[in-house]
Amino acid sequence: MQQSQQQDTMEKIVSLCKRRGFIFQSSEIYGGLASTWDYGSLGAELKRNLKNAWWASNVYGRDDIEGLDASILMRTETWMASGHVSSFEDTLVDCKSCKKRFKVEHVTGKICLNAAALLLKHANSI
Repeated sequence: MQQSQQQDTMEKIVSLCKRRGFIFQSSEIYGGLASTWDYGSLGAELKRNLKNAWWASNVYGRDDIEGLDASILMRTETWMASGHVSSFEDTLVDCKSCKKRFKVEHVTGKICLNAAALLLKHANSI
């Protein structure tokens, strides 16, 4: 499936979910808040069922994993102690020409020349 078809399909799914009251972008009437979502009654139930199924499979179903429900918003010292600050890099490159976002380690196949230049510039700065 091509990128435009995937985007079109995703937009249709999101539209259906909004119409049926499953999910809404948080603060949508004020322009939205990136990566945050509010759930209607059906969406909350679906989310709870998925979470419970995942928990049962990965925590109860395995002896080598312990469950932990922790906040992702933590003090910087917590992230430093866990090694996330010094070793984590999740570099994204936004190409203003083709309007696509690339994760450096996931680039495969053809990309536009401007995006390639941005990726090379980033790679040389590491």
